[in-house]
Amino acid sequence: PVQGVHLVGATDDTVLGYRFAAQDVPEGPRSEVVALDADSGRELWSAPSGAQSTAVTGRTMDAVVVGSAVVTVDASNSRFEARDAHSGEVLWTTPFPAGTQCAPVPLRPRLLAMCAADVEVDDLQVRRPTLRTLALSSGTLGRPVAVDGPVVPVGAARGRLVLLSKHYEGTAPAGYDGVARFDPASRKVTYARFDKVYEGTSGMADGTVYVSGQAGLVTALDSATGRRKWSRQTGVEGASGPAAGGGALYFSSATGRVVALSPKDGEPLWATDPRVDALTGEQDASPRVTVAGRAVFVAAATNTLFAFDAQRPPESG
Repeated sequence: PVQGVHLVGATDDTVLGYRFAAQDVPEGPRSEVVALDADSGRELWSAPSGAQSTAVTGRTMDAVVVGSAVVTVDASNSRFEARDAHSGEVLWTTPFPAGTQCAPVPLRPRLLAMCAADVEVDDLQVRRPTLRTLALSSGTLGRPVAVDGPVVPVGAARGRLVLLSKHYEGTAPAGYDGVARFDPASRKVTYARFDKVYEGTSGMADGTVYVSGQAGLVTALDSATGRRKWSRQTGVEGASGPAAGGGALYFSSATGRVVALSPKDGEPLWATDPRVDALTGEQDASPRVTVAGRAVFVAAATNTLFAFDAQRPPESG
């Protein structure tokens, strides 16, 4: 019995996820990373985690898969642990810098650590996070580079980590007002402002930032300049972040409704009907849609998972 599960990533032979224990099972780990054999679904290993990644990065990043390894945060929330994804063997451990809490951030094929001072994490106001390289072979941490926060990492473009600047109205977060890019080679951070504040769930695909609003508006933004490329109204309320494949962008809602948009100008290509009754979803939810070849896989509410051919989507209406 679990209260919640989300996918972390996969290697050729292993699927990694993160699960939260049900509230009525107090004797087990509250949260843990779990590995399943990709062929049989058999559980291979699990490891408890005490990560506070959402407080540090604004995203659930308690574990990331890079190559054949998975890097997690240990149960005491005090160090990184790298494991062989299939066997669970610990390859190395690295303590967090003193007085900080950290989360792993992928910049494939590299790995970064994003850290914040304990007091900022406790106050839920991470104003000056730092980024460091994290060596995959040894766990060695590089020198810190400070970023004007609060920021949320959303992806990578041309070897640089892309982060969105969170906008606040008083003490309440209210969308995003700019973009920051961190270059680990030069150790420089550059900033650009948006033309306005964009509210909704953020994500990246093919070097472009997307924000999907609760009312179905999707906006594409240049990850280097912050310039708005296009905005399109869709019928997918509360959409998750995007997935790209087969010349299209895919957004889905908790109801299982999917819309395919043209990456060039946001022109709707097709949309499906909802599959289940559900709320419109929470802001900044992880993507509920992914693409493998021509197959589109969609997760919806009430433990529903379905797939279809992107070239032959279900008829609407």
